[in-house]
Amino acid sequence: MTKKEDRFYAVHSVERALSILEALGANPEGTGVTRLGKELGLHKSTVHRLLNTLMKYGFVEQDEATERYRLGMRFISLGLSFLHQLDFRREVLPYLKELAEITGETTQLGVLEGSEVLYLERCQSQETITVNLGLKAPAHCAAEGKVLLAYLPEDRLREYFQTQTLRQFTINTIVNPEQLLLHIERVRAQGYAVSAEELADSLRGLAAPIMDVHGRVVAAVGIVGPASRLTLERINRLINVLQESCHSVSLHLGYRAGSTGGRLREEPRPELLKGGRY
Repeated sequence: MTKKEDRFYAVHSVERALSILEALGANPEGTGVTRLGKELGLHKSTVHRLLNTLMKYGFVEQDEATERYRLGMRFISLGLSFLHQLDFRREVLPYLKELAEITGETTQLGVLEGSEVLYLERCQSQETITVNLGLKAPAHCAAEGKVLLAYLPEDRLREYFQTQTLRQFTINTIVNPEQLLLHIERVRAQGYAVSAEELADSLRGLAAPIMDVHGRVVAAVGIVGPASRLTLERINRLINVLQESCHSVSLHLGYRAGSTGGRLREEPRPELLKGGRY
């Protein structure tokens, strides 16, 4: 094979691999080798060979039960790298600032990184916050983290519970896996989460999801403040404002109503201020 032919072959192979990734992206439930071959006009052996290579580097994974292929976890880290870039943060920042001005509380944008929430942006409140807010927080006790956990695919959520030890930070932190699972199921049903002094004493927060053009949750926006200001009555009022803001951000990022199963919010209950145990 000449150098020219070798160069063409390499490009051709990349094009085929990219077409496979695009096809898998359009089929989140997974698809098989035969179907991929028919869709892309490729021989099964070629598809299988490319899939094996993509699996080696984490771009594709196979469900052992169904033997279907789907996009792999490597795209999560690449997605996070993209979210770290200025463009995404710049698009969301005006909404965070507006939300902070309306509420008078600190607002923040978080994404899931492993078992933690990584805060990409934060607009500090004009009011005093006595608790130091870090760049990361454990997902199980931060409002943003609970939102992001609630919208994970079932297999990734199962993996989270199998690999994580739930650390207790306050008496309100939910450390029982069964209780936490029920809690985040409720979060998904109502479309928002509340952290009631679960990460730090006297600190409360609430968060709602941001969705992309495909209706997938890619981040969460939260409001955080001292328990003396974020009372149950005030949380009840702020949830509407927060969800409207998150919906505006999602629309700005290309989301359109109907591309995912939206859920009407429910009124927050007094149990939210007792560690969120329902």
